Amino acid sequence: MKTLTKKELLPIPILILISGAMFSSHFGVGDLIFPPILGRDSGTHWFTASIGYALINSIGVWLAYLACAQQNQSLSGIATKTLGNFFGKIYTAIPVLITVFFILPRVASATHEMAVLPLFPSVPLWVSLAVFFLLSFYIAFTRATVMDKLGRFLAPALIVFVVIMVIKGVASPLSTPAISGSETPLKDGMLNAYNTMNAIAALLFGGWILHELKIRNISGARNRGINLNIIGISTALLLSITSTALVYLGKSSGPAFMDASIGVLSTEIAKGLLGQAGLIGFAIIMALSCLSTSAAISSMAGDMFAEMSSEKLKYRWIVITATLAGFIIGLVGLSKIVKFTIPWLVLLYPSIIVIIITALYSKFDKIRIPVIAGVIAALIFGFGDMLSFYGITDNPISSFSASCPFGSQGIGWIIPTFIVIALIWLLTRVFPQLNQQNGKEA
Repeated sequence: MKTLTKKELLPIPILILISGAMFSSHFGVGDLIFPPILGRDSGTHWFTASIGYALINSIGVWLAYLACAQQNQSLSGIATKTLGNFFGKIYTAIPVLITVFFILPRVASATHEMAVLPLFPSVPLWVSLAVFFLLSFYIAFTRATVMDKLGRFLAPALIVFVVIMVIKGVASPLSTPAISGSETPLKDGMLNAYNTMNAIAALLFGGWILHELKIRNISGARNRGINLNIIGISTALLLSITSTALVYLGKSSGPAFMDASIGVLSTEIAKGLLGQAGLIGFAIIMALSCLSTSAAISSMAGDMFAEMSSEKLKYRWIVITATLAGFIIGLVGLSKIVKFTIPWLVLLYPSIIVIIITALYSKFDKIRIPVIAGVIAALIFGFGDMLSFYGITDNPISSFSASCPFGSQGIGWIIPTFIVIALIWLLTRVFPQLNQQNGKEA
């Protein structure tokens, strides 16, 4: 087996640095507030719930990075290859804009509500947001130094804090788990993981890392793919370990705070296990993790829109725009932002998963028409789920999805969607000119 040379593989310290930076970029407010709630509500079924969470939040992240490595392209490149230049860019712009308009204000509002207010209750929201986004802007503004700023401190701090809480939670839990937890723990875990947007973020961050590898003089698609795979696996493992640990904490200590709402439960557990030191430590970790997510999203958006516009939209102007948008929308508050985000996530997630899985195929160009059909089918199922979140639960799309295999777990769209892909693939085998004609149009 060929040994990688220094020119092909980043030095181990740099791989660790970038992996830590990506872990801290993914490990934002969602990974701090959703796993404990999931563990508390799942009770004795907490491990099944944590598996559902990891399927989307960790394995989904790894597969997304693997897809980018396989195609040596960002989501923009994969989407335009699949849907054509115009629709591919629109499809890419939607999740990028969601991260800017929803996730940036969410992490900033969470910092105010969960890190600032418990220690400084008189600080107004706009002051917290102003300081937060100024720091985020400072980190993201210079593209060449973003990864170094993110990776040197935060990942070790996050891991150490979670380890301390887990050890304390195992040694002296605050309560016993609910005997009768959720009846659908796997589904609940997956739906909670949807809220983090980590699988979508990984498909976006994949292109961001590829750009970083070019900056660090890693040449060749194969070499960048190998480095991205190592970074993706490391990031996914760290996310899986920390999320499972936090689900366990929710199971073992969450029932002591049954009335605690989303965002509050994590703070209460930290305070209950470690006292005032836990409250202060949690506040610092929350602020730093949210700050890293914000800077990473701003930088990624700058890279993505610069790529899609052939550098007509400049990186720094996109970072400035994203910062201002996050500040203004963040004034709405955390609970309202989370509530408004979920329907758009369930709309996009099925089609994103289709793109991730099919992009793992090395001969992706030869299945372009089946992938288009699969993306359309997945968007239709996602639209049904979106309608359900808006209260239209008896819509025919959701009813059909619920009747399909795995429908009770909220993923009834999988089998029908891949049946559509298989049927269209067979059709293109019978009429190969369909693929050829579509490739010329793209």
